[in-house]
Amino acid sequence: MTFVILWPWTTGRGDGRFRLQQTTTMKLSSLSLLFAGLLTGAFILMANSSGVAHQQNKDRTGAPGSDNTCQQCHGGGNFNPQIDVSLALPLGGGQGELQYVPGETHTLVVEVSSNGSPAGYGVHGTVVFADGSNAGELVDQDANDCIWLDEVDGRHIFEQNDLCSSGLFEVQWVAPPAGSGSVSVYVAAIAANGNSTSSGDAFAGGQFDFDEGVTSVAEQQKEAFKAFSLGQGQVELQSDEPVQCVMLSLDGRVLFDGALEAGRHTVSLSHTGWAAVRFMTPAGTVWTERIWINA
Repeated sequence: MTFVILWPWTTGRGDGRFRLQQTTTMKLSSLSLLFAGLLTGAFILMANSSGVAHQQNKDRTGAPGSDNTCQQCHGGGNFNPQIDVSLALPLGGGQGELQYVPGETHTLVVEVSSNGSPAGYGVHGTVVFADGSNAGELVDQDANDCIWLDEVDGRHIFEQNDLCSSGLFEVQWVAPPAGSGSVSVYVAAIAANGNSTSSGDAFAGGQFDFDEGVTSVAEQQKEAFKAFSLGQGQVELQSDEPVQCVMLSLDGRVLFDGALEAGRHTVSLSHTGWAAVRFMTPAGTVWTERIWINA
């Protein structure tokens, strides 16, 4: 007896193709073992939940020139996923920034959330200019997280490497040089029910724009930390985050030393003339400036 068997094989991208192979008469027990193996292999293929760039060599980010988004296959779920994208800047000032610092390394943070307690999340995204070309460089900073980097037709892609229980994804992004202009992050995300098929999942996609900001970390520090004289020995101190502030006279006397919350603060000093102001953040960033205190 001759059987026609579908053997699962892969091209290196997990596309789950099949090829035909004939086999001659065998014992029933051997045939049973064979079909058990095929069934196991099929489940392995179905459970492969890495991204579509890696599996299909497709760009489904929604960016200009991309293929159809993941919405064409994933749908019908009872979830309602939401996406938020932000940048954590080099100064450690937190997320939510709407500008990037040219040439500096940022942490690109993608947060996917949903009602209904999905089994996990998937993400697929890129960072491009308005013409669709790559904006900056993506860097995989952690080989053990749920993100890996891929490339489709020259476009840089970040995506999940498995069904991720957390919807928080982070990847390092090196911003383009000064004068590049605004960039857009395109993200396609899935809230999945974990049934190893596309049915019952819910899709969310979006475009998130970031303008070009200051041209260096030093210039950004000038915006984040400020100190200037108000007259009559008073100094206004401003910081975008909590800091330890120390003010010294030029002969080394401590004029002020205290912890300040983010915001504006007025300090009264019995000192006029030059003084050094130093701000230090919890992350260890230090900014120092010399100011003239008016009488």
